[in-house]
Amino acid sequence: MAEFRAKETPFGAATVFRVVAEIDVTQLVGRLPRRERWVLLLVDGKRTLTELAHLTHRSELDVGSTLARLLQWGYIEPIHENLFQ
Repeated sequence: MAEFRAKETPFGAATVFRVVAEIDVTQLVGRLPRRERWVLLLVDGKRTLTELAHLTHRSELDVGSTLARLLQWGYIEPIHENLFQ
């Protein structure tokens, strides 16, 4: 597990994430717990945290926590805040 990075900027419900280019998702998903795996497979560079919560039938707080872990581990990165939501 990667060290906690205290310098990460907070993200909101309209933030869009993508998988880091160097990550081989097919190799990674087998090693992740189910909750993280499900969210990672839905991260596509277009969906916001709100949309991911809707698709997974989980709260925004729950999905946000999962995204924060994936971000901390270096598997995903924020692209931008979707201002047109």
